[in-house]
Amino acid sequence: MSRSPRRGFEDGTGSTGSIPNTRTSSSRRKTPRSFEETAALIGVVKELSNPRCARLCTHFLKNDCLWGDQCRFSHDANELRAGAPPTEEMNFSNLDSGQVLRVVQVPKQQLKHFMTPKTRQLLLQSTGISELDWDAELSHAKISGTASQVEKAEQILRRAITHCNWGISEAKVQGLLSQQTCVSAKLLLSPTVPSLRQSSFQLSAGTPRLMLGSHTSNDIVLKGQLISRTHAQLELDVEKGTLYILDLSTNGTFLNGIRLPKRGTVAIFHGDELVFPEPGNVGNIGEFGYIVNLEFT
Repeated sequence: MSRSPRRGFEDGTGSTGSIPNTRTSSSRRKTPRSFEETAALIGVVKELSNPRCARLCTHFLKNDCLWGDQCRFSHDANELRAGAPPTEEMNFSNLDSGQVLRVVQVPKQQLKHFMTPKTRQLLLQSTGISELDWDAELSHAKISGTASQVEKAEQILRRAITHCNWGISEAKVQGLLSQQTCVSAKLLLSPTVPSLRQSSFQLSAGTPRLMLGSHTSNDIVLKGQLISRTHAQLELDVEKGTLYILDLSTNGTFLNGIRLPKRGTVAIFHGDELVFPEPGNVGNIGEFGYIVNLEFT
């Protein structure tokens, strides 16, 4: 069988020459694209029975193929894709699929103290949430982030809301949200009546508690008809950087005019008013107590 003569090309001078064999030239040799590489360029490639046209021509992709219709590689991407699943435009909308949104209701009387730039900054820093929006009309906060971030932010926010039921200020809100540890706390109790004396204490992890009551064994001795032997306890939590008060009495202890719960501790902050019951007053609430001066270090 005779072989067809090798095709030639015009070199611009009118003469006809042979196409150089780029496969034998070491300086210009290129490794043919693999099936996987071609698939990466044009999508899913259908396997063909004819191996001569199973791949796209790399020169055709660069728009410089000299063989034209006689090229032994395919110039038709659609032909190679025939029968294969259609390619689709990439969709990045699911990148936020891990984000969750949660709404936390805030009492209207507390909202103005929470809805500040500092509060927003503290929650973002301490929890890593992506967004915090306040709705003054609906009196709630909208928290966005990953599930774990949002859960942590909600816990911190609800904790602050709960403790602020016994008095609220921006300093108290920020202290509850900051979640900063401390080494110690300097506590100065300034009396609101002449019968009490000023008391000062340094609390730390080694000495975190103060006991208040009528018995002489207490750190602060209170004398009164309605004062229990062990009336209340103050305790420093260095991990949360917070001082807590626990009511242990029969007749109650009052923080900023509101009676403390029978069970559970309540955070106490600088500027709070701590009052003990007195007979002869409505609800036993008088002025028998202290103004709290507190400094964390």
